[in-house]
Amino acid sequence: MSVESERNDLVPVFMPGLAVLLVHAEDKKGDPLTKEEVYVIRDGAACIMMQAVDVRKRDESRGYRDIDPENCWYDWQMTRRDMGRKPDLDPGPRFDHVRSSDPAYQKTIEDAHRFLSHFRDRLPADGTPHPNALVKIRLVDGDNHAFMWLNNTAIDGDDFTAELFEVPDSHPNYKVGNRLAVTLDEMLDWMVNENGRLTGGFSLRYNRDRMTDAEKHDFDEYIGVDEYA
Repeated sequence: MSVESERNDLVPVFMPGLAVLLVHAEDKKGDPLTKEEVYVIRDGAACIMMQAVDVRKRDESRGYRDIDPENCWYDWQMTRRDMGRKPDLDPGPRFDHVRSSDPAYQKTIEDAHRFLSHFRDRLPADGTPHPNALVKIRLVDGDNHAFMWLNNTAIDGDDFTAELFEVPDSHPNYKVGNRLAVTLDEMLDWMVNENGRLTGGFSLRYNRDRMTDAEKHDFDEYIGVDEYA
């Protein structure tokens, strides 16, 4: 799943594209780039700043997008797979970033709470965790925060418990498998994936609406969804 965090309207656009730079560097090396090498290339590359909306329009018009610098390692591994490059390396999680102050994003939180009864109805009443039921919370570690999805959700009175299955490097005090208490005030979204049919996931729908058709296809494959209920 994804991590969401606040960012400004201006985003970096690499000239030449970051994918081009990484392909050239890997060809020159003759072996797969390490994560550290990918980050060094990204941090040393020339870029200009553009409005995020203009970048999305450009990507839609040409039918593809460059590697996201904030998801550099993940997107690079997906690019290598598309190119048939071996060996296949673990891309880790992909983090999707949004402006949490966006009124449309805030409405996803309102909708999640408005339809919360639909979520409860899909969870075992005896408190057994549902592996395909997820909740999203704001995870804080020191000065770092991210909006994280947790799975294996279970009812705990009026609230819930759920497990971390992805943890960003910026949160060293959390580990995959940690089970956390999630109060109603802390819950930002919920979803249940039943054999590819997604219920809830209001923030996922928000993210998906901002994608190109090709990106939507890849996104649906990544989260394992065939139908949005």
